[in-house]
Amino acid sequence: MTIARVYDLRPAQVSWTDTLGDPPEGAWRRLERRLLGGGRWKPAQVESLASESARVLRHLPDPRQTSAFQGRGLVVGYVQSGKTANYTAVAARAVDAGYRLVIVLSGIHDALRNQTQVRLEEELVGVDEPGGPRWRLLTTREGDFREPEEDVLADDGAFLIVAKKNVPVLKRLDGWLEAVASRLQGVPVLLIDDEADQASINTRANRAPDPSLDSEGTTAAPSGAGPSATNALIRSMLGRAPQAAYVAYTATPFANIFIDPDAVDRDVGEDLFPRDFALQLPRPEGYTGTEELFGVSAQGRDVFRRVPDEDVSALRQATTRRSARPVTVRAEEQLLPNSLTDAILAFCLAGAIREGRPGLQGKPHTMLVHVSVRVEDQTQVRAAIEAQVDLWLEAMRQGHDLTALFVEALETHFRGVSTPLDPQATAQAAISVLRSLDVLELNSVTGENLEYDTRPARHIIAVGGNRLSRGLTLEGLTVSYFLRTASMADTLLQMARWYGFRTGYEDLIRIWTTDGIAQWFTELALVEESLRDSLQALYRAGRRPSEMAIRLRSHSALLLTAKNKAAMAETLTLSWSGEHPQTVILPLHDHTRLETNRRLADRLIGLCGPGREVAGGQLFRDLPPETVADFLRLFQAHPDAVAMRGEAIADWIIQRAAEGELVDWSVLLASAQRGTEVRIGGISTRVVTRSRISSEAIGILIDPRHEGADLPGGPDAYVRASGNYDAQAMRSARSPTQGLLMVYPLDPEPLGVENLDAVIGVALSLPYTSDGQSSAIVNRGVAS
Repeated sequence: MTIARVYDLRPAQVSWTDTLGDPPEGAWRRLERRLLGGGRWKPAQVESLASESARVLRHLPDPRQTSAFQGRGLVVGYVQSGKTANYTAVAARAVDAGYRLVIVLSGIHDALRNQTQVRLEEELVGVDEPGGPRWRLLTTREGDFREPEEDVLADDGAFLIVAKKNVPVLKRLDGWLEAVASRLQGVPVLLIDDEADQASINTRANRAPDPSLDSEGTTAAPSGAGPSATNALIRSMLGRAPQAAYVAYTATPFANIFIDPDAVDRDVGEDLFPRDFALQLPRPEGYTGTEELFGVSAQGRDVFRRVPDEDVSALRQATTRRSARPVTVRAEEQLLPNSLTDAILAFCLAGAIREGRPGLQGKPHTMLVHVSVRVEDQTQVRAAIEAQVDLWLEAMRQGHDLTALFVEALETHFRGVSTPLDPQATAQAAISVLRSLDVLELNSVTGENLEYDTRPARHIIAVGGNRLSRGLTLEGLTVSYFLRTASMADTLLQMARWYGFRTGYEDLIRIWTTDGIAQWFTELALVEESLRDSLQALYRAGRRPSEMAIRLRSHSALLLTAKNKAAMAETLTLSWSGEHPQTVILPLHDHTRLETNRRLADRLIGLCGPGREVAGGQLFRDLPPETVADFLRLFQAHPDAVAMRGEAIADWIIQRAAEGELVDWSVLLASAQRGTEVRIGGISTRVVTRSRISSEAIGILIDPRHEGADLPGGPDAYVRASGNYDAQAMRSARSPTQGLLMVYPLDPEPLGVENLDAVIGVALSLPYTSDGQSSAIVNRGVAS
């Protein structure tokens, strides 16, 4: 048996789903048929959905049992990655298995609730298809939950409710469940909480079982108080049903992981900690996410554009529409900062290029402008964008030709991109897009919707804030202008609407943002990777979240989530066990540091014995820990670097070596297959290409296959079914004695560095050591 098979195995488990028959025509079969027949889903994608939804179902309680149950679980997807498809399939399978009331809590805005209602009616219920399970809809496309006049639960079949996480709505729903409590016996409930880290988390406290104890203990609430309203209502609804399962869905589960696992309120019962299971959905085919924008796959992609500080200040003071037009207009006249006008021109060009590509004609096309959470700021920015567009249109009415303006923008922002027309014709097509632009303001005041279903061919500039940050899909998103800052990792990740499926136009994604925000996202890529590694480790161990702590590493000053959602968070002792620290930002503006690191790399490789060629470079073995520690102490990292703290890591290595761990080191001198040759420590290699995401951030440095260079079988023994390398499995396979230092000689040209033949980047692949899994943040209520 190969190593690749060994690390994927979990302890054999028998599930209640193994005893289920396969209904000839159930909700799942109908959904499967609809997806395959719609043309948007490939057979392999439907097969993956079938497998993953069955995996979630097997972790739910068996609805055929006669005893009461309360299930709690968590499903983690990727931002904009198809979580709705998974919970639709889970709901279909659950109904086939015996669950009868499906409640979906779909965000906090009407737009998202309505979007989800329409989708579930079409795909899950099959409102336009005869046959299959009989459904009763208790919410509609026009309205949220209202108490039915008759006792609908007396009917056979399944029931569907799609409700906002809005206190008045949830109160009505909870009151109805209380009123029909006698009918809930024999009606197993599946409650799916979409965007479960939003509004659902208890940010207050719990009332002690005995009121006399309310003043004691850290989680007891004062008499008469209790959990926050939305959280209390969700818990109350679950408690109304003798048989209920709760499944939280989110891409940013930091707050869910930090729920107190032992929290109970005397009125609404146990909290929503996912004690039974926490599952990571696989990365879907065709998804554009962290790997494509910040990882190795991002190299060679021209995605990021810097917004200078002066543009940020100017935009936040943007004036409203001019009341009087000048008599004459210059074609180059601007009312907006250069960066935003450039972004709008690029959006028009992206629309023109898309229209010439197969399968994209007449499809939605969107630009995101997310500058501020304040509605007043959004209104000003929308008005300023409209004024700028009007100014261009007026210039053309006065006889000015904007072709040269667009040709210049095409060369600047889409150089090397395949276009169906020549530059002049592409510019003319972009002018047609400019004439048809719809500038929409999406917030709680305007209430405007995107109307993708009824008006799909529009080119939309969507200006907004929080409504654009959760759940709501921006279809055909190509250009983003993003200045919104946040202090929490989960909030910032949810704002990344540029993640998602971009089939046919991945090369047109452009993001305008500040250096600081780009650097945050670079570090968040490592936080996100740490989370997914921990979830995979939990699953492979066959453990529940109540039995084994999910570990999170924070690499920057960003909080993982709001402090009032993380009362149970605890930082473990400093350690890098099972980690892969790396230089994601480099001191590119400090030539002295760069030269020092270049000399250090020469010295290190010169100390190595004979090496051998492996996939990705030259491998040197049998280095003592002292040599590696000395190199890390002297390495000149960026002053703001947090992911790579050389001196602290060096101290830790020596501490572990004193305990008999990390005593056997290998060094990989990375090399590209082609490119400029350089000599490092007398060894000939080729510089590796990494591009700048911001002025000094390069994104993820490590090529995942490199972490297996020194392992038996090499990296090819650790390939997932998707074809990607599983670096976490490589670190898991390491002996506690065995560490790997990776040295990357980077091509200085794309990094903007002169008078140096290579910029040195550094990374480590570290085994799990006896001092703990890592210096992680964990839920202190769960054994670690």
